[in-house]
Amino acid sequence: MRRCRIESLGTSPPRRGFRRWSALRHATVAGERCLAASRYRKEDVRVLVNAGVHRDGHVCEPAIAAYLQHALGINVEFHGRRTLSFDLLNGGVGMLNAAHVVASLLLAGEVHAGMVVASEVNADRRPDPSYPYAPSGAALLLDLSPSAERGFGPFVFETREDHAGLCASAVDLTVQHGLLRVTRGEGLEEAFLQALAAAGPRALERDGLRREEVDLVVPPQVSPSFLSRLPSALGVPKEKVLDLTSELPDTLTTSTVLAFERARASGRVGPGSKVLFLAVGSGVTAGAVTYRL
Repeated sequence: MRRCRIESLGTSPPRRGFRRWSALRHATVAGERCLAASRYRKEDVRVLVNAGVHRDGHVCEPAIAAYLQHALGINVEFHGRRTLSFDLLNGGVGMLNAAHVVASLLLAGEVHAGMVVASEVNADRRPDPSYPYAPSGAALLLDLSPSAERGFGPFVFETREDHAGLCASAVDLTVQHGLLRVTRGEGLEEAFLQALAAAGPRALERDGLRREEVDLVVPPQVSPSFLSRLPSALGVPKEKVLDLTSELPDTLTTSTVLAFERARASGRVGPGSKVLFLAVGSGVTAGAVTYRL
């Protein structure tokens, strides 16, 4: 089985005591760090997907990916190579969806390297106090793995439409300049857990892995209560579920990548480790994919 891998990774984590950064700034910093850690040159990146949901000025069009491509200087000259850049929005599952799309292009031979980026910032002058996500950015550069034993397994997504109304964000245009409001209904975390209980085991099965073979589960850092119940939902020991909520707040699209970076930096995972990545978002949708380091 051919696999795609994370060739390099970069993040712009939540910051305290710094002046407010824009969504584009967080995404650009994450992208620059990702490129700096890569063996590829900027011009080698032939597809760039932005999966961030909350943007500067609540801009929907043109695509933030186009702004980001320009900020990173990726094939912006009129003559020369071309890079396809576009936005892909699916709430907290967006970055996993984008990785799936780029991996499909890589496996089809359409590109040799592609980047997935996301950032989340509430740019309102007086944000709604209920807005739950810390500002951040994350970027992954993907390519074909040189080994069939390293990289992503099959991606799995599970949507529970009957719970669609439990999680939503919208811009209130009755307020001057707009006001971002996020609604999270009672029972949302339980709906997330139900969806993950279906998606997680399917991802393991499709990659031929048993639960006991997984070294670490890397979920979004939704909340301490969510992570305390996740081991039971997946049928894995508590110590195998990465819980960084004491140091890392929920950052929506970037959460799983930020958690993985810290796990890797701390030595929780290394060469030979088998990881299960998870993501949850509106829909209610859950995503899962195995990753062999």
